[in-house]
Amino acid sequence: MATAAPPAPAPALRLGGRAYPVVLPSWRDPRLHVALVIGALQVLGQTVLGFELSVAQILVCLGVCAAIEVGVALWRDGVLLWPASALLTGNSVAFIMRSAGTRHGDWWSLVGIEVFVVACVLSMLSKYLLRLHGRHVFNPSNLGLVAAFVLFGTRRANPQDLWWGALSPGLWVTLAVIVGGGLLVAGRLRMLALVAAFWLTFAAAVGVVAASGHCITARWHYTPVCGTEFWSVMTTSPELLVFLFFMITDPRTAPGGTRARIGYGAAVGFVAALLSAPWQTEFATKVAVLDGLVIACGLLPLAPLAAGALSRLRRRTRAVWIGALGTAALMATSIPAGGSARQQPPIDAAHLPEPATATQTRTPPTTVTPEARAAVPGLDNNAARALVAAVLAHASPGGQRIAEATVLMLRNPDDAQAPPQLGVELRGTTAVGTPWARVYVLAAVDGRWVVTAERAPG
Repeated sequence: MATAAPPAPAPALRLGGRAYPVVLPSWRDPRLHVALVIGALQVLGQTVLGFELSVAQILVCLGVCAAIEVGVALWRDGVLLWPASALLTGNSVAFIMRSAGTRHGDWWSLVGIEVFVVACVLSMLSKYLLRLHGRHVFNPSNLGLVAAFVLFGTRRANPQDLWWGALSPGLWVTLAVIVGGGLLVAGRLRMLALVAAFWLTFAAAVGVVAASGHCITARWHYTPVCGTEFWSVMTTSPELLVFLFFMITDPRTAPGGTRARIGYGAAVGFVAALLSAPWQTEFATKVAVLDGLVIACGLLPLAPLAAGALSRLRRRTRAVWIGALGTAALMATSIPAGGSARQQPPIDAAHLPEPATATQTRTPPTTVTPEARAAVPGLDNNAARALVAAVLAHASPGGQRIAEATVLMLRNPDDAQAPPQLGVELRGTTAVGTPWARVYVLAAVDGRWVVTAERAPG
């Protein structure tokens, strides 16, 4: 009778005269699947989406988290493991964190690297120090990011923008990766009910906030983001979808059981919407959404007590309705009456500078950047040409021949979350044939667009 072959010995590595078992990655590990999706998004961000994130910043996050996890496992368990969880944490931190001053294309920039390191270290410390019943209480990257944003503030650290650019083939691929990968991972983890509960609750609550006239300012939109646009940005943004599919579904922090997960998802969605309601900047709004998961995770150990209290209230329908109405009233009173930022007029001929005598009456070929077209309401091709003609009349560049014009958005280098300014860049040659270029900054004054400054490009 044949006997079964003995199992192959586990691989080991000898260090300092001691053999350490080696734990290798497994394709069946859901963390590896999530890491592949986030990694694909990082590649898209570096190639087609224009992420203001360097390859060096990503590698530092991966290295810091991996080093901590490998070191702890060697010291505590005597095991040399593949740091799948740590790499996912580092990738998540790098994916969401942005340091002020980093530009897209600066692949090896270490600007603000201390912000990433602090977020990674705090994430890993929360995993090992804040534990209950053998599990970490908080999603590590979520808590580390929130702590770093609070510590450093918007002048040094910012979350990835809610808006990832105008719809394009690259963005469609990105959305397909997020939604397709998210559904596959959530389905395997049996978290689809949690995902649905979060989104439905969050969308309904944000709808109430949007209907109240609430607005936020954003660095990618010239005017405040209000109404249905605010609702769609908050509920369908790629950034929100990543949070929905890959952060709140952490199996180590989410409860077990379908009913518990539905309640947990709804709680995260409601708290996230409630916390974001009073804020009128994109930075504060996004941090508030992340705070929703921190608070839900922190309160989850109290869920059994809450369940017992609810069971005692089942026969007290009146008390339940009073509590629900009181919660709704509290949320309504926390919602501002409207955006604090002054509304800017849309671009049209009525809001352009008065024409004056110009040395060049023909409008040069005009380009509108996708960022400007998406950020400024009404900025079509006709409005852009009229805007350039008015700037030419105002500037009256003497002796220069203008060959091309570009309508673009200008970012404030001293405030990463400040709304952008509208600019017109003129390029051509001087009377003697040397290259010439200027950027004219515009602003709405008393309902009209006027040139407020000019400067060299860059």
